[in-house]
Amino acid sequence: MSTLLPGAVEALRRPRDFGHSVLPRQDEVSSATDLGRPRGAAYGRPFARPGLIIDCAHTRCWEAEPLAVPRRPLGTRSSPTDEGTLVAQLRAEPARMVRNYQSQNIPAARWANVRTFTEDAVAVIAPACGYLAERLMVAVAPFVDWVVHVMGMPLVPNVFHPVWIRRYISRDDLGLKDRTLRDYRSLLLRISEVLLPNEGAISFGPLNGQSATAPYTDLELRLLEAWARGQATSFRRRNAGAILALGAGAGLLPWEMQHLRRRDITLDREGAVVHMRSTTPRDVPILERWEPLLRDSIIDLEADAWVVGGQNRATTFNIVTPFINRTDFGSEPKPVPNRMRTTWLSTHLAALTDGGFLFDAAGLSKAEHLLTLLRHIPTLDTTEHRQRILAEIRGRA
Repeated sequence: MSTLLPGAVEALRRPRDFGHSVLPRQDEVSSATDLGRPRGAAYGRPFARPGLIIDCAHTRCWEAEPLAVPRRPLGTRSSPTDEGTLVAQLRAEPARMVRNYQSQNIPAARWANVRTFTEDAVAVIAPACGYLAERLMVAVAPFVDWVVHVMGMPLVPNVFHPVWIRRYISRDDLGLKDRTLRDYRSLLLRISEVLLPNEGAISFGPLNGQSATAPYTDLELRLLEAWARGQATSFRRRNAGAILALGAGAGLLPWEMQHLRRRDITLDREGAVVHMRSTTPRDVPILERWEPLLRDSIIDLEADAWVVGGQNRATTFNIVTPFINRTDFGSEPKPVPNRMRTTWLSTHLAALTDGGFLFDAAGLSKAEHLLTLLRHIPTLDTTEHRQRILAEIRGRA
């Protein structure tokens, strides 16, 4: 097993901040306007309308001007017979189409709870959109139901916060084509733009799957920690926490995680170090940021207990990925061990951690595995830094 060189523990546990940001590549992030709204054909007001056609409820035949959003909340009724605040402002035909929508997949009690709110939200964009009113309802109703009844948000305009839209659109269980997802994203963002005009920009990744190699952003890491700590059972919280702490905190791969026993981790007031005894034997200090999560995940385990999985499980197959896929992560972001490892490596590269220390701790066999990750750090993606890293790797004892 490779032993840690002097200074390696501190360098790998507390990487220095030299201001080199780890960012997704530009082609993986949507651009944004100065006002914080994504721009382009798939956002904002993408549906050009040639003009109002009287008494026609077909495509591009809505009112000439947007509705005035009232001060009172969406879905507010002054009496049981009140038909709503915004839907009542629509022309008769689109209003009828909105009110006649019947959800096929939302339980009746849940639909009754969000119906008037959803109808008013659709009324916000119906005048400025080229879709039929019932098509808008098909896109908006499941989204509102998910945010309110699955994610626990109250019926307030923040239901349409761009972060919720991104989480919903990035789910992998919607069964929708990319083009449909783009349209839904555009419609929901248009509602968000009207109801929450002061929200800042957020990035939207590509809809043809999340990158399996790009490092996570700091916001995504915080969401991942919420995923780990928010699992429904102590068993799931322990496993999710260990996977995240070992992946993002030490760059371990699934096969390495599942072969760890509690005795393979030294955890004391000086920090945490993983002693890898399988695959590539080595010692790996855990990033200080992830020490509390790791401590909470393994504190009650016996010395011979597996760190990940049940204690009677087999160890001849990958149990980490199936476990992740059975958890509720909302797909924003999806916990991917390879991305966790890339994040760990990129964090150290951005901190100018000694290349020799990092090469050994990562269990790498080729320097190119580190050099290729510099593309995620624009300020370090230079010949000078490649040569520095190669020299540090060659100079390790």
